[in-house]
Amino acid sequence: MARRREELLARVQDGARRNGTDGVLMHQAIADRVGLHVTDLRCLNMLWAGSLTPGEIAERTGLTTGAVTRMIDRLLKAGFVRREHDPVDRRRVIVTAVAERFAEIAPPYEKIAAAWADAVADYTDEQLELIDDLFGRMHTMVDRVLAELRDPE
Repeated sequence: MARRREELLARVQDGARRNGTDGVLMHQAIADRVGLHVTDLRCLNMLWAGSLTPGEIAERTGLTTGAVTRMIDRLLKAGFVRREHDPVDRRRVIVTAVAERFAEIAPPYEKIAAAWADAVADYTDEQLELIDDLFGRMHTMVDRVLAELRDPE
């Protein structure tokens, strides 16, 4: 029994590692298709969920404020984002994704979403809850490890 569990745990860990690599390769291919750096594309995905300040982008990505400024400048030049002053605090800048430009990025993600739906279509609700729980735990683990990597003390 212990040997089977060890084998299953090794397979799950290998699957998670493979999935992470697959995600990186997929996002790089999409970024290449639209002429962006992969980091710029990941930033756009964050902005799709809502506007952020440059400081918030730096905090979420772990990039320096200088690197974030250069990234925002590239995305502005390509027409993917706009910079606006906060109407409440004019000193504060807010970066917002330009929805019309997402039409160029959407098709590969729509294909992935359809393929994902097909891949999990025959799972029961209980199995999907287990998968959802695993993804939640993985996200929490990655957040913790990233925090440790960024501040090793």
